[in-house]
Amino acid sequence: MSYTTKENLIECFNPATQEKISDVQITQEPEIRRMVKKAEGAFLIWSSLGIQKKIEYLKNIYDIIISEKNNIAQTITKNNGKPLAESYLTEIASTLQVMEYFIKNGANLLSNKEIALGPLYPTKKSFIEYEPIGVIGIIEPWNYPFYLPFSVITKTLITGNTFIFKPSSTVSAIGKLIEDILTRSGIPEGVANVIYGDSRAADILLDSEIDKVVFTGSASVGKKIAEICLKKLIPVCLELGGKDPAIVINDSNIDYAAGGILWGAISNCGQACASIERVYVQAEIYNEFTDRISSLVRQLKIGDGLVDETDVGPLINEEQLIKIEDHINDAVKKGAKVLCGGKRIVRDGYFFEPTVLTNVNHSMKVMQEETFGPVIPIMRFEEIEEAIHLANGSKYGLAASVWTSNNDIAKKIASSLNCGTVWINDSLFLQAHPACPWTGYKESGYGSSTIYDFTKPKHINFDKGYIPGIRPKSYWWYPYKGKAGSYSDLIEVLYKPTLKEKATASFKTILDFLK
Repeated sequence: MSYTTKENLIECFNPATQEKISDVQITQEPEIRRMVKKAEGAFLIWSSLGIQKKIEYLKNIYDIIISEKNNIAQTITKNNGKPLAESYLTEIASTLQVMEYFIKNGANLLSNKEIALGPLYPTKKSFIEYEPIGVIGIIEPWNYPFYLPFSVITKTLITGNTFIFKPSSTVSAIGKLIEDILTRSGIPEGVANVIYGDSRAADILLDSEIDKVVFTGSASVGKKIAEICLKKLIPVCLELGGKDPAIVINDSNIDYAAGGILWGAISNCGQACASIERVYVQAEIYNEFTDRISSLVRQLKIGDGLVDETDVGPLINEEQLIKIEDHINDAVKKGAKVLCGGKRIVRDGYFFEPTVLTNVNHSMKVMQEETFGPVIPIMRFEEIEEAIHLANGSKYGLAASVWTSNNDIAKKIASSLNCGTVWINDSLFLQAHPACPWTGYKESGYGSSTIYDFTKPKHINFDKGYIPGIRPKSYWWYPYKGKAGSYSDLIEVLYKPTLKEKATASFKTILDFLK
């Protein structure tokens, strides 16, 4: 178990040792609703603050994270299980990258943007200003329990919104850490709120008077949240599951591709929505590739993430172990071959051997359902078109990777893949970069969670030539009498293909206007 509930407490455990690490108080319904009301009131104050003042608070958070990175990394590893190296790299460094970007660029990104209207409107001027939405409900998962929340929180705060954040119960200790950092940053009361509990707490939050929902998690839960938001007619951003393919072309550097795919499939113990969960290898290099990646898998060090030599930590809980066993058993029954791994490791904690499967096909769960574990199923293909067809043969469409030394082939494949991100000769890279869009296709969700997803764009137009009492009224105003013909001529002025036709129509239009 990674957590249990006891009376009004969530008991958090280390998934590597099953040792209890903390108790966290469950937030009761009356308190959740009070927090939402407080956030509504705080929104009026927070949204009116200048951008530089908001950035000052973000800098406070940023400084706390840097100064306490070692304690933060230890807490992440104890509560989530991932190796310390990943806690530093994929959680803390990724968070700081996002915060630094918006601290430096937020004011420019959110400044008013003028719209070019063209010569037809010489006295008109339009621009877009970006208004905050209100109170944001943030529901984030256990697999990246520090980076994912802070990425959303940063964009929420800098755009002038307030929020209620619910971490996964599994990582309530990390949620408490985030709450502590926010409190010590000095941010005004009611702006940043954290609640704790299971799906019941999420249901209460979704039932409250929030103005937008940001959710990262499973497709099944995402669909339910989308239905709720549809009924309430509020916007929602959904980052859901993935079954991300890797395509290896026969001109690839096999050692390089095997190493990159290994990391993309096994880091965080395979528990990432963008983990490589299907590998398609061209026939000419299939045997060599499977031999090489199996050799690399056998060299991985498995154990407690607090031990420096550890490459792969535990899964988050027993449920994940059972699902992975089910996928592997289903594949073996249908003809798959286990090259290495394939079973639980008998010790304290939720450890599973990193596994390589061959002779797989699309009838198997391991090639269709999200496994979310350290499993690499590898399938042979002959022609590139076949690989594209196989890669697109999934209900998910989050990310993919292409491994080849031919840039033209890489671009062709990337353009043909039905997903939101394609990496060429890399994986699990730059989804944390705030300048890059990160969105899914199909059942991987929608809403890219960019800074503009936390704003309401407002178009404002004014007439630079307006002088009361002097300038005549606009020609397109009432009355319409006698104007239909001139409007017809105007269409020819604007859209006729040749200059001669435009000139003739222009002359007629001028005469109509003078009349």
